[in-house]
Amino acid sequence: MSKKMGKALHKAAILTFEELGFLFATDDQYGEQEEGPSPAGEANISASVRFHGPLSGMLVVTASPDLLPAVAANMLGEEEIPSLAQQYDSLGEISNVICGNVLPAIAGTDKVFHIAAPVVAEGNYAEETEPAAAVHLGLEQGHADVLLFIRAEGSRRTSRAGTGR
Repeated sequence: MSKKMGKALHKAAILTFEELGFLFATDDQYGEQEEGPSPAGEANISASVRFHGPLSGMLVVTASPDLLPAVAANMLGEEEIPSLAQQYDSLGEISNVICGNVLPAIAGTDKVFHIAAPVVAEGNYAEETEPAAAVHLGLEQGHADVLLFIRAEGSRRTSRAGTGR
């Protein structure tokens, strides 16, 4: 992982969660929750966004289940917990914005990228290749992992996260 990509991804992820989700990073990498399986068998949720242009690949945001209601409620300005569909849409939008902010930071602001609509699925994202950059965020209401995969030139293979919604 290049330091430039790692720093750009970290900055984009932190700013997006703060400015869009009104959630701030904690000093602890995983907030108050420890790394590992979610409580009571609840699955993490992943949102992936594919992109192509000067670089091609995918950005994946995996959130702990306790993070989703807080992000969605903050983004929608709701007091009550939003529906599961709204929570998934909020995570998809978070992933879309992070992707849209990190790509110009690593490739240059003069480059044009095409970003696909986010795909949200239950579970952690599984990829056979190592990410080009990875960020683990402890947030006030849970934790999130942000992974940036860059596809090698000429490669058309990428994996999918769980069952898409």
